Amino acid sequence: MFADFMLVFSSYRSVLGDVPRLKSVLGATRLIVHRPTIFLLSFMLTGCIVVMQKQETSKAAQTQQQPQKPPVRQFASKPVVAMSDEVVRSETGDMVSLLPAEWSLVNLETNLPTQVFSVAVNPAYTASLVYSVVRKEENFDQVYQKDGLLGIAKIAEQKRQYKMRTIKRLGEVEEVQVGTKRFCLYRYTTDNGATLNRVAFFRSSFGNFYELTLSDMTFTGRKIMSREDADNVYASILATIDF
Repeated sequence: MFADFMLVFSSYRSVLGDVPRLKSVLGATRLIVHRPTIFLLSFMLTGCIVVMQKQETSKAAQTQQQPQKPPVRQFASKPVVAMSDEVVRSETGDMVSLLPAEWSLVNLETNLPTQVFSVAVNPAYTASLVYSVVRKEENFDQVYQKDGLLGIAKIAEQKRQYKMRTIKRLGEVEEVQVGTKRFCLYRYTTDNGATLNRVAFFRSSFGNFYELTLSDMTFTGRKIMSREDADNVYASILATIDF
């Protein structure tokens, strides 16, 4: 549009230059036409700059409004401690796991929650593993479609806090990658951090949700495992879980 305007204006100037009788007013004509041209040019350029700035500002605002997901932590895909051949299996067979070397399964007591299907302890009886299935709620499918495994894990964690008012979660519920499998992990304490409970939440190919909890035990009075050793045991168990 601006090029067409300049073409018309140039032809208009050439006509004025060829008419002798108008040479006396040519300077005034140029002055009259030139000022609107400068104004129009300035307006067009300024308008473009304003539009571009608004568009860039809008894009920047949209980028800032979108929440940035934290990167998924990668856990070792192979055990870092020795494992035994003892296999833990869910009742429906859609989840299997190996126990650390020298750990053993214990007989389940009748007063344990019905969703618990396996319990194991270390030789010193200072740590326990509890395998349990999570009862599905009516909104689980909707939450899973919207927020994935993390959404379901947060619901399960909130229910645990409601039932056990003395617990305190340490850190956030986070999603981690172990080989090709995804877990949601969180930690909680019931004694201001003196002991820890590590919870892994996952979903099987059958659509069942499971929890694996590694807990420190103090009833024997023996020294509990160091945090580093417990973390290595926990990561190794996760590396053997198949579902």
